[in-house]
Amino acid sequence: MSVRKALLALAVSAIAVLDVRAADWPAKPVRFIVPYTAGGGTDIVARMIGARLSELYKQPFVIENRPGANGTIGGEAVIKAPADGYTVLFESQSIAVTPAIQKDPPYDVLRAFQPVAQTVTQAFIIVSTASLPVKNLREVVALSKTRPGGLNAAVSGSGTLLSAEFFKLVANTPLTIISYKGGSQAALALVSGESDIGFIDIPSIATQISAGKVNAQAVTTGKRIRLLPDVPTAAEAGLADYKVEGWLGVFVVAGTPPDIVNRISNEIRASVASPEISARIIQLGGEPTPTSAAEFTALVRAEIAHWKDVVARAKIKVE
Repeated sequence: MSVRKALLALAVSAIAVLDVRAADWPAKPVRFIVPYTAGGGTDIVARMIGARLSELYKQPFVIENRPGANGTIGGEAVIKAPADGYTVLFESQSIAVTPAIQKDPPYDVLRAFQPVAQTVTQAFIIVSTASLPVKNLREVVALSKTRPGGLNAAVSGSGTLLSAEFFKLVANTPLTIISYKGGSQAALALVSGESDIGFIDIPSIATQISAGKVNAQAVTTGKRIRLLPDVPTAAEAGLADYKVEGWLGVFVVAGTPPDIVNRISNEIRASVASPEISARIIQLGGEPTPTSAAEFTALVRAEIAHWKDVVARAKIKVE
């Protein structure tokens, strides 16, 4: 056999091995790394998908919560794992925000990871205290411009922090941003009147909105959400250039074979599209968004560039 034919046979054999390996996934337990505490949106979605896949394939899908350092502790655990598709990272948009706000992040996101699929689009919501004399978002902006330092704005986490900073740029208005450890603490600050307005995740504030303790002024997404169909988007409320869409998605370590990436992507998307998981995501204030690996890669790349630009324009000190 010639060298050329031998190399061709070897290549065909390697492709066949990869095909079999992808077809067999999952042939052993799969680890789902969630770099946040249990009970949050990322964790809930990971557990729903893990339970469905475990039932389908009779293999354990083990959820490991590895919180800390803006998600990078969990990310590093995935980077250290073999590139075989058996260690999967469930992340939020924080993975695209961290490169903008951290001077020396421990890894380059798109070199360290292969995006697999988006799962959810999440709206943040802009709310005001019940006592604040405003009826809509335009009045929020106008009132903030009359106060030294602007209105007090509650945020929690990098996503809502940069949402507020971006709001300041688009609305050309001052805000005094107050960061809280979690959404529940931010919600409490709004109900008590410690903060005037808030940029907050919907699950953390939905009960207070229903009870009339805070007023929903706008969602940050480009479209209204099904959970709160009467709440306008920020664009509808007068800020045409303001849109912030939080998201959840799935990653594997870079170097994972493309056929395995595609297999995992297909399984994740099918799970998100299933009636029971879709319904639960909507109940949590999200929108099911099962995208391909290529589409998700493009989103992550665009988000990293966008938030770096926002941080530069807002002149936020990076530490």
